[in-house]
Order: sequence, then C-alpha cells, then structure tokens
Amino acid sequence: MRAKIRASMIVLLVMTAGSAGAQFQYTPPGGPPQRPENRKEELDRKAAQARYHLGPVRLEPWAAVKDVAYVRSLFNSDGAAQPGDLTATAGAGFTAYLRDSSKATWTLDVLPEYVWWRRESERRRLNGRYQLGFHGFFNRLTLEGTAGREQQLKIITPEVPVLATGRADGGEVLAEVEISSAVFAFSSVALSKQTHLVDTEPDPLTRSLALLDRKERLIRGGLRWVPRRRWSVALGVEDTREDFERTALPRSNRGTSPLLQINYQGYNTGFQAELEDRSLKAQRGSDFVPFHQVTGRSSFVVGAHSLVRGSFYANRDLLYALAAGYAYLQDDRVGAALLINFGFHTSGRLFGETGRNTYTGFTAAIPHRVDDVSSIGGGIDIDLGGRAILGIQALRSHFNSNLPGGDRTFSSAGLTVNVFGGR
Repeated sequence: MRAKIRASMIVLLVMTAGSAGAQFQYTPPGGPPQRPENRKEELDRKAAQARYHLGPVRLEPWAAVKDVAYVRSLFNSDGAAQPGDLTATAGAGFTAYLRDSSKATWTLDVLPEYVWWRRESERRRLNGRYQLGFHGFFNRLTLEGTAGREQQLKIITPEVPVLATGRADGGEVLAEVEISSAVFAFSSVALSKQTHLVDTEPDPLTRSLALLDRKERLIRGGLRWVPRRRWSVALGVEDTREDFERTALPRSNRGTSPLLQINYQGYNTGFQAELEDRSLKAQRGSDFVPFHQVTGRSSFVVGAHSLVRGSFYANRDLLYALAAGYAYLQDDRVGAALLINFGFHTSGRLFGETGRNTYTGFTAAIPHRVDDVSSIGGGIDIDLGGRAILGIQALRSHFNSNLPGGDRTFSSAGLTVNVFGGR
C-alpha cells in the first residue's frame, strides 16, 4: 500500500502543472524548478521540521530580504533606455500546519513582503502570499484544495521586460482516485483572477500591462497509468476559458484540448513532459484570432544525485500581445542548465537559452514580426546555517526584433538572504 501511495503522490505532482494562474503566463528564463519526488512526504517533513509546536499546530516562521537588485531595461514607449534603479523586497510571516489526522493536513500561508524602489517611490507597495490549503491523502483518494492571493514582482510579458507587480486571486481543487494498482482517475478545477497593479508606473508602456487583466478557468480530467513506481503516463482533456476585463484588449477565448503527460523519475535521470493540442476560438464578440497549435513544456535531467547535474528543457507558450495589430505571440524556447554542488554548503547554477517570439496579426496586412530571444544567467546559494541562506543571482535577456524599434534588453543582478524559513 505504501508503494501505491508513493506512486500516487508522484503522478499527482505532474497534474499540478495546470494550477490556477499557470495558463498563458510568461515563464521566466532558467528552466523549470526542481520538484519534490513525493508531495506527501514533503508536506510531512516540513510540518515535522516546523520550529514551533503549539499543540496540534506546527508553526514555521519566515523572514527574508530578497531580490536586492539593480535592474535596467533598454526599452520603453519612446524607444529609449529606462534609467536603472535599485530594488529590494523584505518580508516576514509564517506557515502553519494543522493535522486533522494522520491523513489530512490544513496549511495556512501568511507571508507579507514590502517592495522598495530607490528612485521610483511610486512603485513601492505591499505584496505577499496569503493562502489556505487542505491536503488529504486517503486510502484510495487524494484530495487537495487551495485558495488565496499571491502578489509578487515579476516580468509579466517579454514584450515589456520590466519588473511589475502582478496579483492572482483564486483557488483550485484537485482529486485523484485509485481505480487499480496501476490506474488512477484525476480531475481538477482552477479559477483565477489576474490583476496587474501598474496604475502608478511612470512609463506608459508599463501601465499598458493593465490591459492583460482577466479571469481564467481551467478544468482537467483524465486517466493516469502508473506501470511502475517511477513512471506515469496520463491522457486527459482540459477546458480553458479566458475573460478579459478591459474592452481595449478584447482577447476573450475558450477551447478544449487533449492533454498528454509523461513523468519519469529515475535515480540519476528524470524526464517530464506536458503537451496540450490547443484549439482556441473567440467568445463574447472578442477579436481573438483562432489558435491551433501544440503547446507545453518538457525537461530532461541527468546526474540527479551527482555533484554536477545537467538539465535540458523546451517550452512553447501562448502569450497575449500588447503591440497594436497583433493578437498574441508564440513563445518558443530551448535551454540548458548546469547545477554544481561545490561543497562547503555552497551550490551554483548556470543557464543559457535561446528562442523565438512569433507574433500573429489580425490581418495579412499587419507586418510579420519575429523576435529572437537569448538569455543567460546564474546564481550561487550559500547555506549560512540555522536555516539561513544567502543567494546571489544575475540575468540578462536580449530580444532582437525584425521590425525597427522592437529590440530590447533586460538586465538584473542582486542577492537574497533568507534569515529563516523558506518559500
């Protein structure tokens, strides 16, 4: 039975790739993050390691000064370089764990953080993550639900490579039922409202990110086959719906797509892939141009338990366009990353990737636009002891467009200090 539960947790991990707010979103350079092999064991470990035990409640405090960085974007509405600025984010909060039983856990994240800018004081604001979750791992049923708000500073679209605050309000419910020792039925429902808090941004082009405000709905269901503990293959269907709130950018659409997921976690190698054969069409009088393409992402890891680990990845995402005359852009990228354990509580990561943003115009008269994209970056993490971690990161992305005035560059270098706890 333990092997069955472990297999169920492994395959459930892949299903969460379609969680609330994950559809039609820009993926930052660097490749997919490292994922845990077993979500139940990870949850149990974090609850057990929580610093404070208050009866049935386990409390893990968190405090950090992160993303202390100098950022510069060579692009704005006038085609000139935006002035560089220094930014930093400081936060303190907690994650609470409440065990209803040996099979059910409630979680609460209260993680506020303050974003500071040196020059542009109007961009300072309170962000953070506030989320309530339920995680039930029963004999033949896995049931999880989360709801809350996540508001963070990030690059929202490669069209405007500047840091801006995006907010996601929503929730999701995921369920998986064991039909037999090797077959599982899964389903999920996710609702999200995407809001971009850019009204106080000094640059008009950055303020235009508010046009991307929308509501998203994602429904998935299917069957997963787990022939062995480390393998899983899933076939399913997903239904997506996007409702844009501002009439200046009417891109509302809906579609139903076949879904394929493959997951392998070996001792030294790993492979993950998720592909959707998307077929999207306009709704509610939208001017969305029908889209029929395969999207998704895949990654291959070698040397998973070695001092030097490599990964290769590929992404294809659909992103909504802000440029006049274009409905959306297709973001295709391939990359490689090298992860090195230097010893002495120090590890590093280097990555490089290349790709292409291909724009789709509303009519044949719109000029064909293609932006070649290249990014390099890396970082070093140093374990300072006592759950404190020092991280140093750097990133540079360059966009070379075939149309005049479309070139742009984003550069960032900074550090993060987690005093205790983690996110």
